[in-house]
Amino acid sequence: MPNAIPRACRKHGCGRTTTDRSGYCEMHRNEGWQQHQRGQSRHERGYGTSWDKLRPVILGRDKHLCQECARQGRITPATTVDHIIAKANGGTDDPDNLESLCWLCHRAKTGRERLKR
Repeated sequence: MPNAIPRACRKHGCGRTTTDRSGYCEMHRNEGWQQHQRGQSRHERGYGTSWDKLRPVILGRDKHLCQECARQGRITPATTVDHIIAKANGGTDDPDNLESLCWLCHRAKTGRERLKR
């Protein structure tokens, strides 16, 4: 597979280039995560007491295994519960819209969703 073409970093004013899929250079790689809903509590973002009760139910349903890794034939412990369709895109807390993911898969999925905005 050919090497990716270096592109300008997405951080405004940064002159570096990157081949990373996130679009950020090494120095700014976590930039998108730092801006995510800054200043709001988890309750304000919709992750209050009902979420605290629902999260272990979903992890139990999925046997505490990452569902994305399972689709790839890997067995990885799940640490997070993710909305298949993000709440920002009209998704709900319905169990059919939730799946257990490992941290790496959750971070990758969230990053891809942010790039689409």
